Amino acid sequence: MKAADDAEIVEAASRPAAVESPAPDDQAVVREAIEHGSGTVTATKPPVERGLPFVYEDSYYEVDWNVTGTEPGTAFVVGVDLNGTASADETVAFDDLSKHDRQLLGGLVSATTESEGRLRPGPEVAVSEEYTMAKTNTSVLLSGDYSALRYNGTVYPFELNERENVTLTRYRYTVSTVADSTATYAQQLREKHLITLSGLSEDERMVVNEAVDDVYYAEDTDDEAFRSVMDHFPAESAIDADSYDGTWLVRYDGEIYVADFSYGGFDLNDRPVTEE
Repeated sequence: MKAADDAEIVEAASRPAAVESPAPDDQAVVREAIEHGSGTVTATKPPVERGLPFVYEDSYYEVDWNVTGTEPGTAFVVGVDLNGTASADETVAFDDLSKHDRQLLGGLVSATTESEGRLRPGPEVAVSEEYTMAKTNTSVLLSGDYSALRYNGTVYPFELNERENVTLTRYRYTVSTVADSTATYAQQLREKHLITLSGLSEDERMVVNEAVDDVYYAEDTDDEAFRSVMDHFPAESAIDADSYDGTWLVRYDGEIYVADFSYGGFDLNDRPVTEE
């Protein structure tokens, strides 16, 4: 349990829609929907699942999506060797790639600095990707003509694996505003989710006190104090919870905390979960 101000409360109850470039598909789709009213993406499964609101420029948004159609596409895995070599006739310049190839491979080769110290023969970084047929037809990466990339003067061999034809689904995303500021969203969370831990037994207070700014571990399923404390954290009050763990907003001895509760394997069969 960690004492929480407004910023820490909303951080526990939101997902980021803005991250360092290149952004994962989910953040990119959400940003498009926020900035333009809706966003579309084609993939084998929804890149953004329903769940906690997204935060973008200090506002908070719920996302939803519906299926608008299907089309054929190509799924594949590409891996980049950060310390390999290749002949000139196997190498393509970064600027000669298609737009989507540049987005994909640019993100991979930018991992060079992060991967220093763990370089080894063969690809160090890899990612799975799905292209529509339009992207496939313009892709230099998928043409089979090259096996290496020249980027900022350095050659990076790459490998293509698990290539297959797939059916892609078109998803249209829309957003609705939850709150237009951190303070407003934090107040909404307090009104909807805040529970008070009171009337605890001496053993229950021992558990909670140890968890404050630290962690309490139940060593085995015979820990009745831990089991009893679980009953003070109803699933319907959780910010987010499943069969294994959850996050709650609690008031204890006059202080507000964000509480992370892990109970998987302890009372897994009986623990209720929040609805999707």
